[in-house]
Amino acid sequence: MIIGLSVNHAEEKSCIADAYVNATVKAGGTPVLIPLVTGKAVLENIISHIDGLILSGGGDIHPSFFGEELHPAVTDCNLERDRYDLALIHAAIERQMPVLGICRGHQALNVAFGGTLIQDIPSQVPDSKIVHDQAEAREVASHSVRINPESKLYQIVMQSDLRVNSFHHQAVKTVAPGFRAVAFSEDGLVEAIESDEGKTILGVQWHPETMAVAGNTAMTDIFRYFVREAALYAKAKEIHKEIITLDSHTDTPMYFKYGINIGETNPVLKLNPKDFGMESEENTDYTLKTDIPKMKQGMLDAAAMVAYLPQGARTEEASKRAAGETLSVLDTLIGQIEKNKNTAGQAKTSADLRRIKREGKKAILAGVENGYGIGKDLSILQKLADRGVVYITLCHNGHNDICDSHKGTPEHNGLSEFGKEVVREMNRLGIIVDISHTSEKTSFDVLEISRHPVVASHSSVKALCNSTRNISDRLMKAIAEKGGVIQVCLYGGFIREKGRATVEDAVDHIDYIVQKAGIDHVGIGSDFDGGGGLTGLKDTGEMLQITLELLRRGYSEKATAQIWGGNFMRVMRAVKR
Repeated sequence: MIIGLSVNHAEEKSCIADAYVNATVKAGGTPVLIPLVTGKAVLENIISHIDGLILSGGGDIHPSFFGEELHPAVTDCNLERDRYDLALIHAAIERQMPVLGICRGHQALNVAFGGTLIQDIPSQVPDSKIVHDQAEAREVASHSVRINPESKLYQIVMQSDLRVNSFHHQAVKTVAPGFRAVAFSEDGLVEAIESDEGKTILGVQWHPETMAVAGNTAMTDIFRYFVREAALYAKAKEIHKEIITLDSHTDTPMYFKYGINIGETNPVLKLNPKDFGMESEENTDYTLKTDIPKMKQGMLDAAAMVAYLPQGARTEEASKRAAGETLSVLDTLIGQIEKNKNTAGQAKTSADLRRIKREGKKAILAGVENGYGIGKDLSILQKLADRGVVYITLCHNGHNDICDSHKGTPEHNGLSEFGKEVVREMNRLGIIVDISHTSEKTSFDVLEISRHPVVASHSSVKALCNSTRNISDRLMKAIAEKGGVIQVCLYGGFIREKGRATVEDAVDHIDYIVQKAGIDHVGIGSDFDGGGGLTGLKDTGEMLQITLELLRRGYSEKATAQIWGGNFMRVMRAVKR
């Protein structure tokens, strides 16, 4: 595991104390120094070749980076190093890389994500009885810190009262969003922070490297934990390079009306709530969750982007209009793919997915969410097939002419007679039938009629989260018996009934499907840009977090490959026969 070490900079030299190097080696890592350069492209290239980042100690951080005026006592600043450290942090975090901040590095982590610092402990914490710049040698502990027993740090050192050293002039004042304070000195200063989103990001105020080299077991364990996480990260990256990773459901085309380009990092959008059926008069800020740059960042190979229509009136005129809108969105999606043909391609088959990955591009699959989009005209299905539509979600949150939705009093008692024709025609045309959003009776009707496996493109487990959108054990087993796949939805309300839904919670759903239906019948459908997103997994750029959690739970590369795309691709092949 290659561990990058940030450097100090003095007298035009990039250098670091030997203890950082020796502690990393002792823990099983291979340390490399990252020279002080501030060019974004150079730093990002360096970061792409390492598996973990350790931010070393050093001088003060200039308060302009956290919006304050310079305190008179702050004299040891290096703006060039500040910019270097902050750029390193953001480059590493964008890649979901493990990060360990030590002393100044701990403070830099906090500043990078919007926290603030005490600039001068002696004048700003005058009642402190602790000398935070000790006279003793660095390997000597000078005071104790209290560690939150519910923290990751506690799980690492297994001590709630830890003796540490102290060499710092500044300290964390307000903890950055997305982090929590997990250790405190006796005078109340924050001595450690860690990610509040389950990520491997830890900052400690003391210097564990010198104490680890001197034989302190707890400090050595911090480095061992970090190197293990770096090894996990390295393995996850290698797996993603080899397999096809596929997200079976995103609603990104809903935002085409705002002029987005899926090939670019889009600016913050000002959404008109009325465009989404909401009554609010105020525009809402929104950042797109899936685009090609985020797919690269998250090492995601393929995303299904759907033409979604909310359920509307079912008159002849309204049905024709719905079909026209669906075709229009698909044509726009195909145009977006063509506009970005140097970085993306449309995948209609599993062979396309493999070819597009070999070409170094990202694959976009076209889907339709809500069979309302075919109106009452079976011939529209041919037009969808001609545009490369891979699957159709039969309904949304309301009944249509095809079937009953999961919401509302049943109208057809499952599939309508027209719906049965739709399923048969989809089978003939090689379009996958998607039962997400359907009633359970509809789903069983589909399984009885369909000659091919079906998918639930973005649904989770009812036994773990009691939502009508989720899949019961009985239905899950029936889908599996037909050779189909349940793609776990990363929408918080379908993952956990109360509290914040996390990556761990989502993988609990994967585990459950594996246990009840088998490893061949589970996948991932994020529902990004349609409400999907979890604590620690807000967008496509963070998809590697799922792989990291799967590896922590002992999933093999083969099993991970099946979950991430192999199972869905098997259904694609079966339906396209």
